[in-house]
Amino acid sequence: MSKTESPAISRIVNAEIVREHFGYWPDFHDAEITKVTFEAHPGYRTSITFVIAAFEITNEVDKSGHYKLTKHCDIEIQLTGIQEMTFGYFSQQNVIFELTFEEVGSNIECTFDSSAGLDASIVAEEVLVLSLTPTQQ
Repeated sequence: MSKTESPAISRIVNAEIVREHFGYWPDFHDAEITKVTFEAHPGYRTSITFVIAAFEITNEVDKSGHYKLTKHCDIEIQLTGIQEMTFGYFSQQNVIFELTFEEVGSNIECTFDSSAGLDASIVAEEVLVLSLTPTQQ
């Protein structure tokens, strides 16, 4: 389960889709970024869309000693109106320790704390959950 939720989460459009699936807003520990799309839109408005393969880690252990994972899904999150960005190390596997959202004035900073691969921080005007699709693992 997630620690205390950042106030920035309440500003994420459609955040309730993620909360309904998990029962809370997750920290995305060990989630994998599987796709990133950069787009330019009319009016100098840019966006970055991430597909995140996420799940819940339970306290139960399987026969091989690994924690059981549930609630597998792909979450599509879009950041629009990009103000600042650092983006590096995107590779064949992009696992994160944590995904955080913090208010920075009227904007939201999204930080992908890297475990392997992608390491990014993006300050955007708006964050939207575009979709959540349950998956089988």
